[in-house]
This record gives sequence, C-alpha cells and structure tokens, in this order.
Amino acid sequence: MKVVRAEVRLGRLLPLADPDRDLRIAESVAAKVLRQAADSVPGARAETCRLAPESSGSDVRVTMTLAAALDRPLPDRVHQVRRSVLHLAGQDLGLAVAAVDITVVDVLEPLPPVRPAVGPGHPAGGGR
Repeated sequence: MKVVRAEVRLGRLLPLADPDRDLRIAESVAAKVLRQAADSVPGARAETCRLAPESSGSDVRVTMTLAAALDRPLPDRVHQVRRSVLHLAGQDLGLAVAAVDITVVDVLEPLPPVRPAVGPGHPAGGGR
C-alpha cells in the first residue's frame, strides 16, 4: 500500500491553446495553479478544482468549489475569483478556458478589522 500511496498521479493531460504545437499540461498541476489564483482574492479560498476538456478542441471547463467570507456580496466575490482564474489560466498557463463554474460550499470568518497604527509617543499597551 505504501508504494500505491507514493505513486504520483498527475491526472489527465490537457491541451494548451497553441495550435502550432501539441503542448499539454497535467490536470493536477493546472488545478493547483488555478486554486492559487482563487486564493489570491481576499475573502476567498478554493476547496476543489477540476478541469475537463470540452468536446470542441482545446478548450477546458473549470469546476471549482469555494469558501467565501460574507463581508461582501457573494456574486461580486465569485465574479472576482472567476476573473482571477480566467486571467491566470490564459496568461500564465496558456489554457483556453470555455467556462469557470464556481459553487460556494463554505463560509469563511471575516478578517478582523485592522487596528490603527500607533504613532510615535503613543506606545502600544498604554505605558512603560
């Protein structure tokens, strides 16, 4: 069983959007990078990410589950995550993405408010 667990599984190979070459990327690698794109949006954390080739050529469909904070409207946050994923998929990976389907499955606690910086002569803690 240790050998089976240690086996690296890259998943299926997905085509990159380069018609002149037959370039491919492992699904697991692309999914990890796209989860990082979602995580870069404040108040969002990707839970899962799956990529599947579309029947029409080199396009892929991204299906992602997300945990999100409720400090902003969910449609706005989902839109921001979708834009981040699409940008990174096209710019950094060279994937042609047909669609990004996102389902919010969990709620994140909002970040605590930022405390104002303590200025000179006003030490934190109220004294010496």
